[in-house]
Amino acid sequence: MSSEPIVKLFHCLPVPAGDLNDLYEMQPVRMAILHNIILRGFNSMIYYNGEVIAGTKKYMSFLSYCNQVINFVHHHHSIEETIFFPWLETKLGEGAMGGNVEGHEKFRAPLATFEELLANLRGGEATWDLETFRKSLYDLVEVLRPHLEEEIETLRPEKLKDHVPADEFKEKEKEAEKQIMKETSLIRDIPILLVNGDSVNGAWFPPVPPPIAFLTKYPLWLIHSDWWAFGSCDKHKRVKPQFAAYEPSSEGTLG
Repeated sequence: MSSEPIVKLFHCLPVPAGDLNDLYEMQPVRMAILHNIILRGFNSMIYYNGEVIAGTKKYMSFLSYCNQVINFVHHHHSIEETIFFPWLETKLGEGAMGGNVEGHEKFRAPLATFEELLANLRGGEATWDLETFRKSLYDLVEVLRPHLEEEIETLRPEKLKDHVPADEFKEKEKEAEKQIMKETSLIRDIPILLVNGDSVNGAWFPPVPPPIAFLTKYPLWLIHSDWWAFGSCDKHKRVKPQFAAYEPSSEGTLG
């Protein structure tokens, strides 16, 4: 297969420079890594949708993969909306996170439209139509990508250091980590981070212990390996050739 995409794909976001051991500098770096996982997920959905045939096992596997990408989008934004944004607003000032919240509202409708289509396809209540599927994806990503880029700007360390005490920030990080661990499945959630991950800028992400990483990549991987075949990367986060041109640039050397 040619490494050249046959459809329009979206460039990943530049990864900010920063010391990963610095609580403040790490924030926009991690956010870029997370947002690029989302973009790679959508790129892979756009790229592979022309290779599936309705009624086949591959088709159902593809739809299940798409569902996991959407689940990750929801999980990511739920953590932001319920834990981080309201708290940061109290530190940075009223309205400081308003742009982020408004951004979420802008893509909520096209996300719901795509979700409904996907659910109907998975349930056999809709007939597969490639152009309809692609249009729904493009309608969503065209709105979502600008938001993902803008959101990183609100987490620049120079905006956080003077207003957010480190001890409180660490406690909020622990709260978020606890919630994430509670909601994360090793079978469904960690793999989506790997097959859309970043072995260059985000080799450290997701930050899971080596035994858990081994379980996820090998024995547990086999449960839904047919889903993960649609990712932008392999299980080691190495990008596939057809997506390489859309990988992020770096704003500097990561610490």
